[in-house]
Amino acid sequence: MSDEINVLVFDSDLSVAEAWAERIRELGFPQCFSGHPSAPMEELAAMKPDLAVLGPSLDEYTCVQCIHKLKIVTPFMPVLTSCGGVPLSPGFETIPFEGIFQVKSAPEDVEFCGTLQSALKFREEYKMRPDYPVMVGHSEAIRTIKQKIVKVASKDITVLITGETGTGKELIARSLHYHSQRNQGPLVKISCGALPDELLESEVFGFQKGAFTGAHKNKPGRLELAHNGTLFIDEIGDLSLALQAKFLQVLEDKAFARLGGIYDKVVDTRVVAATNSNLQRKVQEGLFRKDLFYRLNVVHIQATPLRERKQDIPLLIDYFVNKYCLELKKTALEVPARILKHLQTYEWPGNVRELENIVRRAAALRDWDFVFRELSLDSPRKRVDQAAVQEVGVVPGWSDEKIEKLIKENRFSLKKITKTFVSDAERQAIVDALTKSQWNRKKAAEILGVSYKTLLGRIDEFRLKP
Repeated sequence: MSDEINVLVFDSDLSVAEAWAERIRELGFPQCFSGHPSAPMEELAAMKPDLAVLGPSLDEYTCVQCIHKLKIVTPFMPVLTSCGGVPLSPGFETIPFEGIFQVKSAPEDVEFCGTLQSALKFREEYKMRPDYPVMVGHSEAIRTIKQKIVKVASKDITVLITGETGTGKELIARSLHYHSQRNQGPLVKISCGALPDELLESEVFGFQKGAFTGAHKNKPGRLELAHNGTLFIDEIGDLSLALQAKFLQVLEDKAFARLGGIYDKVVDTRVVAATNSNLQRKVQEGLFRKDLFYRLNVVHIQATPLRERKQDIPLLIDYFVNKYCLELKKTALEVPARILKHLQTYEWPGNVRELENIVRRAAALRDWDFVFRELSLDSPRKRVDQAAVQEVGVVPGWSDEKIEKLIKENRFSLKKITKTFVSDAERQAIVDALTKSQWNRKKAAEILGVSYKTLLGRIDEFRLKP
């Protein structure tokens, strides 16, 4: 069987990579090849690797970067890493749940051989899972989430995942399922915000033939389909009070009846719920049942917004660039330093999902200029608006008298006031940057985080002169 397994060994020192590859071939893996971690994605994909080994010359950050790259090719691929033979930083040890195994010895040692066998066992267990979840990042926030997943995945308890839209709540739910004792069972998702109550109820609980007009045959609901697996309830904060009561009964009794049904069906499923709402506030407002909240909130995992883990942005960009260039069958797309700097300063209201969409478009267009056009003019406006709430006089001239003047001129709609304010703020920011740079337009563009062409257009629009 080892004859059929393709093993890749990476090291920044190619002579070391080849030496390790030779030792692994001697262990009974003839299809073992050496290479550099910067190898193009298309080259990695063509090799169809089953297992990878990261050599002793690679530092921890390069190892993480390489791991993410390999996971694009094969999400369930096990990776052995030595990270230079030094102890890994706190939190790195949680990565084995993603198929990452640390080795502290060379390939000929007994310890290495034992770890290699564990890696192959992992591969056999997950090789039929093409959607195996990969959590990209190495920040303290991501490490904390991974540690919590490791602790609770094997425990058959309800988990509540909260966080803003686009932070990866579904990815956390999938990770919980794949590393639980139910991973051989189904993972079934239901989105509470996607359907009206009547359809949602029949979708979740199923129905018997004749239960309502159009019910021509029996249909199992998502609860039944999730038997012996995990039911992921997304946006549970949108659930009506009536359906909240039915869900509570299912959690308490482990049984339910289809719509139009007489007999209860016993169901064995783990419930993982997610929401971007503040459920505690909804409880106080009477919009969410307190007893259901306590039933769901046995373990709580908070998905961190991207603005609070910006150190992960380079890794995420690298991951998405490699992923979509490979998917679109295009060569690797370099990220200019000025683009990377700007993407790291943007506040990302749409979180990782927004970043992924930006990178996907860049990979398709083979161009990054639109980033300045779309994000540069968006992000500063949001920052100015937020600062204006906290600080008086952000934009000179925005006094009570000016606001009264707008009202008297019948320009008192929020939209018009905001547009005028943002225009003034943008003009003032450009004037300040030009003054600071002594009207060196290229330097001013760098200060503002916009392209030179965009700045020239704004100077003409505002009719600014030295």
